[in-house]
Amino acid sequence: MCCGKTLDWLKLSNSGDTLKLLIPSSIRKYISGWSNYSGMVTSQKMNESEMGYRGSKSDIISKESVKEQRVDGSWPLFIQANPNNIKRSLRCTLMGLERGCRNSDLFSKVLLGNSQVKIPTKVLLSKNYSTLSKSLLDPWFLTGFSDAEGSFIISIYKNKNSKLNWTVSAYFSIHIHCKDVLLLEMIHKTFGVGILRKNNENTVLFRVSDIKELKVIIDHFNKYSLISAKYNDFLLFEQCYNIIKDKRHLTQDGLNKIIEFRASLNKGLSPELKEAFPNINPVIKPEYEFKGIPNPNWISGFATGDSSFRVSIEKSTSVLGKRVRLCFNTCLHIREEKLLKGIANYFSLYGYNTSKEVSVQLSEKRNTCLLQFRNSSDIESKIIPFFSKYSIQGVKKLDFNDWCFVAELVKNKEHLTKEGLDKIIKIASGINLNRKW
Repeated sequence: MCCGKTLDWLKLSNSGDTLKLLIPSSIRKYISGWSNYSGMVTSQKMNESEMGYRGSKSDIISKESVKEQRVDGSWPLFIQANPNNIKRSLRCTLMGLERGCRNSDLFSKVLLGNSQVKIPTKVLLSKNYSTLSKSLLDPWFLTGFSDAEGSFIISIYKNKNSKLNWTVSAYFSIHIHCKDVLLLEMIHKTFGVGILRKNNENTVLFRVSDIKELKVIIDHFNKYSLISAKYNDFLLFEQCYNIIKDKRHLTQDGLNKIIEFRASLNKGLSPELKEAFPNINPVIKPEYEFKGIPNPNWISGFATGDSSFRVSIEKSTSVLGKRVRLCFNTCLHIREEKLLKGIANYFSLYGYNTSKEVSVQLSEKRNTCLLQFRNSSDIESKIIPFFSKYSIQGVKKLDFNDWCFVAELVKNKEHLTKEGLDKIIKIASGINLNRKW
């Protein structure tokens, strides 16, 4: 039924039907907009069983038929003084968001929630959602990011329906903030296995738990080895994986063996497992040995996960009363001291004992060690060129870009003027944890 102004509208045959919203996995779609000619529809890969009926073929304007996507739309008619001069303009609103989606649909769910919403089509052309490149991630980048953010988990929990009253599962996971969901999507795409899901209001999770898919993860880290202390966790995880793969975990001996490995993995056994298996002897964990940085892309992956680009505004005796200092920091557990020194050495910076500008500071009270680069010449000649070539990914690349812009302002002495200092202070207040997304 039409009334009022809608009397002049020609409604589409499938008006009001829902469209399964597809967010392209390539960031180039967000930056560049449509790659096809205006008015043409290109096919997109999706599960036929998830998209409902296909709709009709439409010949509204020309004789050329195209496959329709469902939209809530209509053709407003603009009638001029001359009744023969009629102009039509397609107006449509995308509908979507279904439960159970994977891959690129996840991004929409994270930002918009699970309820059905109307999204103007121009939203798809936004340039603010990601800094990811179109190509797959370098395998050494994956390893570096996993050294920073990955976890190898052996889960053991009670199950009355199991023969041994316990269920064992193994999985590899990366758990990060929602703002980097597109980076996690690219990791998922590069590995080619696992699932993505929203973990809670602020975080998303990539997990590989299928025993066949875990082989892809195992093979990757055997070829592109982890180099932090997490490597030893991987070795224990791999042995547990082999027990589960051969189904030996379904026997009491196999279960006990997995618990022995689990006792030395990550934070050890939970109080419940300690009480249930008091006679378990944890396996001796291999001693960690740092073997050097294998590839520059490892550093870019690791820095994407664990480093920060900081702009510090400090008090000084200058005319403006403030000075600007740029720092590239990485703070880890104290056991990773050799790793941090290895990173410093990789950049070929000054020696650890003689330089006051490059240091690995230990805090035994907090069990942490901090690697900090703050020499302006080193930042300008080595840090910035390195990460310009071996790119930081995800939202942190925006921090790096702003950091480089501040470095350029400082190089041009603009920080010595009130206008330039105010500009730097404004930039510093909007990066890292303060960045809006």
